[in-house]
Amino acid sequence: MSETLLLARRAVREVWRIPAATIPALFIPVFFLVVNLGQVNRIFPTSTPFLHHQHYVAFQIPVSLVFAVSSATSGLAMVTDIDIGYLDKLLAAPIRRTAIVWGRLAADLARGVAVSIIVLGVGFAFGARVKSGVVGVLLLIVLSALWGVAYAGIAIAIALRTKNVQTTNASFLIFFPLLFLTPNFVPLELLAGPLKAIARINPVTYIINGLRELVLYPHIHWGSLGACALTIALTGIVLTGISMRALNHFSD
Repeated sequence: MSETLLLARRAVREVWRIPAATIPALFIPVFFLVVNLGQVNRIFPTSTPFLHHQHYVAFQIPVSLVFAVSSATSGLAMVTDIDIGYLDKLLAAPIRRTAIVWGRLAADLARGVAVSIIVLGVGFAFGARVKSGVVGVLLLIVLSALWGVAYAGIAIAIALRTKNVQTTNASFLIFFPLLFLTPNFVPLELLAGPLKAIARINPVTYIINGLRELVLYPHIHWGSLGACALTIALTGIVLTGISMRALNHFSD
C-alpha cells in the first residue's frame, strides 16, 4: 500500500505541475458544449418535455462531463516514464506491479474531480441547475471522476503495448464513436431505430443517463444511478485488468 501511495502522490503532483497536459482534454468538451448550445438552443426551449423546465445546457452537462474525463493523459504519462527509463526502474524495484497502474489511476481521479468541477461551473454560468441539490452535485463529480479512472485503463494498456506517443494519443479517438452513439443530443426514445439499438448496448449511454437524471430530476433515481455505477465498476475491472496484463508482458 505504501508504494501505491508514493506513486500516486508523484502522479498527482504531475497533474498540478503540468497543467498543459490537462487543458486540451478540458478545452475540447467545453468547446463542444458551447457550440452545441449555439446550434440547438432555440430548437429545444425550456418548455421541451424532456428538459423538465431546464435550459438545454442542463441536458448537455453530463455529456461534457463524460467527454472531459475520458482522456489519454495517463497513457501519455506512462509513455514518458517509458522513454526516460523510469518505468524500467520501477519494474526492477521490489514493489508490486499493481502499484504502478494504481498510482497512475490516482492521478486520473484527481484530474477527473478538477475538470468535473470546472465543467459544472461552465454549465452553471450558462444557466443550468442540478435539481437533485448538493448531493446530486457531489455524485456528479465523484461518478464522473470514477468513470475517468475506469476508462483510463485503455490508454495505459495502449501505451505499454506500443510505447508510442502518437498511438497512445490517438487512443482518445476511440471514445468518439462511443460518445456519439448515445442519446447525447436527445433522449433514447427519440433516436432512430438502428441508432437506438446501438445506444442500448453502449455502456456510455448508462453513464450519461445516470448523470443526466441527477441534473434534471429533484429526486435521485436509484435504478439509473445503480446502472451507471455498475457500468463504471465493470469497465474499470475490465480495462484495468487489460492494463495490468500489458504491464506484466511489458518486457516480453
